[in-house]
Amino acid sequence: MNILRKIGAFGAATVLLSANVRAQGPGGILPTPQDTPNRQGTRGANFLHIGIGARGGAMAGAVGSSVSGPTGWFWNPAGAATTESFAMAAGRQKLYDELGVEQTYAAGSIPLLGGVVGLHLNTLGSGPIKRTTELNPFGERLGGNAFEWTSTVVGLGYAKRLTDRLSIGGQVKYISEGIPDASTHWTAFDIGTQFNTGLYGLVLAGAIQNVGGTARANGPLIQRLITTTDGSQLSESRRVQFFTNNTELPVEFRLSLGADLLGSANSLMGGAGGKNTLSAELSVTDATDYSTQYGVGLEYGYRNMLFVRGGKRMYNDGRDVGGVGQVGMAGGFGLRLPVFGRSVRFDYSYEGAGALQNIQIFSFEVGK
Repeated sequence: MNILRKIGAFGAATVLLSANVRAQGPGGILPTPQDTPNRQGTRGANFLHIGIGARGGAMAGAVGSSVSGPTGWFWNPAGAATTESFAMAAGRQKLYDELGVEQTYAAGSIPLLGGVVGLHLNTLGSGPIKRTTELNPFGERLGGNAFEWTSTVVGLGYAKRLTDRLSIGGQVKYISEGIPDASTHWTAFDIGTQFNTGLYGLVLAGAIQNVGGTARANGPLIQRLITTTDGSQLSESRRVQFFTNNTELPVEFRLSLGADLLGSANSLMGGAGGKNTLSAELSVTDATDYSTQYGVGLEYGYRNMLFVRGGKRMYNDGRDVGGVGQVGMAGGFGLRLPVFGRSVRFDYSYEGAGALQNIQIFSFEVGK
């Protein structure tokens, strides 16, 4: 069963990550006659929808207007414009409990060229999957006993503060996914902005991500050596490649509204110079391959050192049907400590994922 669920999660459309996951039927993932048609499972590189970093995870992805530093290269490139000196972030995420799916990311930013230049790497691996064929359903030795599905994105970006209230950012990304013998490769770009209104700590943010062309799978697995003959003893061998359909990227739109409720001069409840801070954020996310999703997140801080966070994401695709109420609920904490003039941050988050089981994220960040 684990093998089938892994393959489902890392197939060409990454079915378990984007399909309408139902808490019904023998496997909990089968469609029913009541399911309405949708766009899910119609794009490649669906791993790009999986957030990075424990802060974003704990706030259910509602961080587009408040994200800052190197993690901004994933959520909103404009957030990276706050970097004042060299900063880096890294993390490892264990997804869906015992399925063995793990995600690793690393990002760095440095002030350069009148703004901030950054580089980030994000990779997702399925873990070993037993290789089988129709003739050998319990294991195939040819080509190795196991294989692994890997999805990777590498990005190079630039962000800049145009004024003390407005920041913009963009990046170019190289994306690939597949198994060693068959993979697909794309080039895409992101663009984002953050605008501080100056009214009660309200910040508006927007980002368009994964905008790119189409690509086809290539590799030895979809090639064959065919021998033809004209009926005599003469024969000819030639290598052919099967036709594969073009696959589009999952273009994603993120809109966010954040507010400082407590702890600054512009906060709704005041409290400038105090020990306590409280912020909230509402996000709306839409993409070419899933229904519109809504998220809300809260973050409480004490002395800018200890943080407690919580959030809820509404997926609007039926995955929480059948009493799986914890789907989309998230929470976590963070520590920020000054070390040799730099801020060292450690964060942890836990998120309920229903039929896909739960998600734990550990992340680490060094910056100023």
